[in-house]
Amino acid sequence: MKYLFGPVPSRRLGLSLGVDLLPFKTCTLDCIYCQLGRTTCLTLKREKRVSPEEVLAEIRSRSEDEFDYLTLAGSGEPLLHQGLDEIIRGAKDLVDRPVVVLTNGTLFSRQEVREEVMEADLIVPSLDAATQATFEGVNRPHPDLLINEIIEGLARLREEFAGEIWLEVMLVKDKNDFEAELIAEAAERIGPDRVQLNTVVRPPAEPIQPLSPEEMERMLDVFSGAEVIAEWGRDLSKKTEVLIIDLLERRPCTLAELGSLSGLHRNEILKYLEILEREDKISRLRHGDDLYFTAKEG
Repeated sequence: MKYLFGPVPSRRLGLSLGVDLLPFKTCTLDCIYCQLGRTTCLTLKREKRVSPEEVLAEIRSRSEDEFDYLTLAGSGEPLLHQGLDEIIRGAKDLVDRPVVVLTNGTLFSRQEVREEVMEADLIVPSLDAATQATFEGVNRPHPDLLINEIIEGLARLREEFAGEIWLEVMLVKDKNDFEAELIAEAAERIGPDRVQLNTVVRPPAEPIQPLSPEEMERMLDVFSGAEVIAEWGRDLSKKTEVLIIDLLERRPCTLAELGSLSGLHRNEILKYLEILEREDKISRLRHGDDLYFTAKEG
């Protein structure tokens, strides 16, 4: 399929059938923790990036599958697709499960963007900073984005949107955890239904580090009524794990090559790579601008 991927197991959304509306790594941010790598197209320009008819045809073909949520997410920022409302309305006519918009929330300062998501059931935006300096350090935004305007846009969304809003805060050790109280104040200003605390999942050799489970629990004293959604555990299909390991034992592969060889979507593969790295079964190799994954011996 061109646009749909999964269902992917998720702690907060159960089985999520994903809808990928953007070209790979087309985003308003270039977050230091992004599992997809560096943003290749950093933009604020909204345009019609996919055919709604083609997307809805794929959703129709999977409408009887077993999943808990239909999630507009994927390899880029979904709010950059102009005409999101047409896809949301069409999807709700085709499936009897909640339609979710998973977004970095940076464009909700624009009224037309807020209007396009009004018929969704659930919006899951993120907020990783409360000051411009931390925003630029963690999220590496398009130069025209201001964190104060983003927070105000999220607050306006809360005022206008009848569905649920779950605000995700991604905490990175020594990068934004020191700003937790200010982020918590911003979250209170926004007023989401839930505040969900997450942290990066990286092998120890990576230059950015997660907060420990104990540190995340302490953050619950800072964020009133929040919940920790970080996944330190294991949730893999053995069949898919064996397939990925087998491919990497043959030769090192990039994420794109793994997708072509396995037939799986990048987002599905990343979930496996993340855990296999943590279990020290695979490693990363950089060759020029390309990132390869390879199986470790033994």
